[in-house]
Amino acid sequence: MKIVAYNGSPKGKKSTTHIMLNEVLKGAMEQGAEVVNYTLSEKNINHCKGCLHCWYVNKNECIINDDMNEAISYFQDMDILILATPLYFDNVSGMLKVFLDRCIAYGSYFIEKDENNESKHLDSFKEKHGGKQAPRIVVICNGGFAEQSQFQAIEFMMDRMARNMSTEVVAKIFRGQGPLLSMGSNEQLKPIIENYKRLLRQAGRDIASKGIITDAIQIELDKELIPIDVYNSNINNR
Repeated sequence: MKIVAYNGSPKGKKSTTHIMLNEVLKGAMEQGAEVVNYTLSEKNINHCKGCLHCWYVNKNECIINDDMNEAISYFQDMDILILATPLYFDNVSGMLKVFLDRCIAYGSYFIEKDENNESKHLDSFKEKHGGKQAPRIVVICNGGFAEQSQFQAIEFMMDRMARNMSTEVVAKIFRGQGPLLSMGSNEQLKPIIENYKRLLRQAGRDIASKGIITDAIQIELDKELIPIDVYNSNINNR
């Protein structure tokens, strides 16, 4: 199995997003998965111009000369696509959104109806890749609030995006109280953080071996790290 992850945090390898992603990929590698950890902040990927050159002039060729061709090259043979991001204004980071916007150049502009008679882009992945199904999607996101409800918008966005790609989101790792993961030197928090990292590695093993996260691990991943009132008080007094 090949897993390709895109880290959309502007902080790159110094981010909470990287902490989470790195543990998941460690677990996947323990199950023999081939992994790519692509850090968008280290690359030059510009905004889509909306010119539609990639649709109507040279199909699937973008006129922008930057690192996007390298970034998208990993789509060729991957089984799992991981999209990792901090939560910014209830959604993905601008950096990840720019990457996703640019991906439009590599799909089909033709329209078809899905099983619910709703319009979507034609599934061109199978045609381009010898009948192979589009990669399944795993979403990793952390936010500064404590509640899991903060991820409602990004969850809806990712499900809609997957539908348009003729695939599905098979795992969602949403971490409220995200800033705590960067406090590993705190003696009180250290065992809590280490236990959560252990769960992330198990999630990675599940994804690589089963293609999903088991219910038992998902329940543990969704639990708050510390009581919400304690967390809010600590954040407000930093």
